[in-house]
Amino acid sequence: MKKTALSSLAVLACLLGALGTAQAQQAREYSFPSHDGSKSPPSTLRITEQGSAAPAPVVRDTPESVAQYQRCRNKVDREAVSNTELQAGVAGCLKELEARRGQ
Repeated sequence: MKKTALSSLAVLACLLGALGTAQAQQAREYSFPSHDGSKSPPSTLRITEQGSAAPAPVVRDTPESVAQYQRCRNKVDREAVSNTELQAGVAGCLKELEARRGQ
């Protein structure tokens, strides 16, 4: 138990140290041998840093579109008699909202 706790702390220290230098290197690989008596094979952790992508554009719905969505949700809330119907109705309202966003 004590050996496992120490090896866990060592792994955590390695990972935290690697996080600080991850920006300087593209890929790092860490091998974690299994502890004594374990029947599982050694594990390998591969960390690859990819360039940051541009942030997604902010979605802004028109007040009319939001009102249509709220009317749809209210209608579904009134008409649904089961959780399954409610989920399907809400999914339909969201699909309509996404379709309006695509126009």
